[in-house]
Amino acid sequence: MVFAGLLFVCLAACAAQPEPTALPTPVLGSPSPVAATATGLPAQPTPATEPFTYTVQAGDTLSSIAARFGLQPETVLWANHDVLHDIPDFLMQGMQLLILPRDGVYHQAGGGDSVASLANFFNANAEDIIAWPGNGIDAQNPQLFIGQWVLVPDGQRALRRRVMPNLPAGAMAVSSEEFGNGACPQNSGLLGQGAGEYAWPVSSRRILAEGYWSGHRAVDLAVELGEPVLAADAGVVVYSGWSNLGYGLMVMLDHGNGDFTLYGGLGAASAVCGSALAQGQPIGLGGMIGHPAGAFVHFEIRRGAEFLNPLDELP
Repeated sequence: MVFAGLLFVCLAACAAQPEPTALPTPVLGSPSPVAATATGLPAQPTPATEPFTYTVQAGDTLSSIAARFGLQPETVLWANHDVLHDIPDFLMQGMQLLILPRDGVYHQAGGGDSVASLANFFNANAEDIIAWPGNGIDAQNPQLFIGQWVLVPDGQRALRRRVMPNLPAGAMAVSSEEFGNGACPQNSGLLGQGAGEYAWPVSSRRILAEGYWSGHRAVDLAVELGEPVLAADAGVVVYSGWSNLGYGLMVMLDHGNGDFTLYGGLGAASAVCGSALAQGQPIGLGGMIGHPAGAFVHFEIRRGAEFLNPLDELP
């Protein structure tokens, strides 16, 4: 069963960015191996300048793959929108990922694109784009052609994904067609009684897949199949069930103090819409699997519009 991972906010600038078409055929394998010299000592490997593919193995996470190739996880996430959709938890064993030879953004030029416009859009340096040998750009006449794939060294882009919004108990009724069948049919008159002091929602205190970083503002906590998942603080259930926004089976609690918690990738969501839960009461079961690292609960703590690192809030 595939765990549909979390979605994050896509900034308005993303809408202006042309969506890449199919990637060009990459070089298969890994960076150039170290060659032996006449002295018997290994020669320095030739730095890779072209993207290559990597096949996801059991136990992999997006962060561990990035670290293996000396990259930031954002670089791997951005380069594989066609299969990950900017969701780190969509990783699957056997999936083929495009690996860039250095940190940055891989972009297919469209009409009107120029070196200067790409540097401006991706907050990068135009000289670095021209100088990168894999781009094949003439420094004397730095023109791009439509369809050309360009590596923008150290470029950055916003995530193209939609986040589940905070649903206050008094305004939690949203469209089930849009949000999923976990949407509550009516608002609640109850107010959460959260103290702002959080307990671990599962017995494990171990991150199994992704920790907290810019593309994954949550922690993935290891969970046993069928293990109860507990409310981290007292609150009102404002969503319980399948999410169309990529969270799988999820529960959201409004804690009544401006804080919200979200529990995604559940094996079952048992919390009842509109009910008030005390800290430590069950909201569902662990059990969604499919990620190479195993079963986990995706756990978020939000304070208004801010996403907090759960490890800073848990005892």
